[in-house]
Amino acid sequence: MASASADADGTSNASRSTDHRTRRRGQRRDRVYTAAVELFIEQGYDRTTMEEIAARADVARTSVFNYYVRKSAFLDEWGARRRARAFGRDAGLDAAAPLRHQMSHAMRMLAAVSTSSRSETVALTEPALRMLDILNDPPLAYSFSTLIQDSADEAAPDLDAHLAGQTLAAGYFAVLRTWARPGPPPFDLEARLLGLADLVLHGAIRPAAPR
Repeated sequence: MASASADADGTSNASRSTDHRTRRRGQRRDRVYTAAVELFIEQGYDRTTMEEIAARADVARTSVFNYYVRKSAFLDEWGARRRARAFGRDAGLDAAAPLRHQMSHAMRMLAAVSTSSRSETVALTEPALRMLDILNDPPLAYSFSTLIQDSADEAAPDLDAHLAGQTLAAGYFAVLRTWARPGPPPFDLEARLLGLADLVLHGAIRPAAPR
């Protein structure tokens, strides 16, 4: 059997062809996603159809469904991209830093994502909360609880990291929903999220004075 030809670096033509197809597919998927978000901002999530997304992205309608089987999948993707910017490999989290520092950094990153794309956040927050089962163990809760679990030596021995992650996620969505209403931002999002993190990590009760 004849082997596939290869360049001097050992890369075969078949491998290069596969990489090229994968790259083009990713670029087309990004184009579809970008087109959808643009339309959601311009005319609202509910009023946007998959046909309109296909036309804006200049792809066939079937191509849109190949990448996103339902319209709410764009909301899933939107949330995943935001989490990646706050918790992903390039988010700048220092795993060796104290838990409070890591949580504050994550909250600052989440705030920066929303404030740098306010029109997008205003357009998509409400549909995401309505269409997705946000309160049923959302991925964001896992991101928060992972930070806490990875700091097990620092966390209180009886702390339920999963419950703390769920509490932080629920609080985040409540804060974001209020902040993302149309009109001027009603408060400083970063300050409010940092306050949320401090409340959950340190509680609301002042330590008792020593007797």
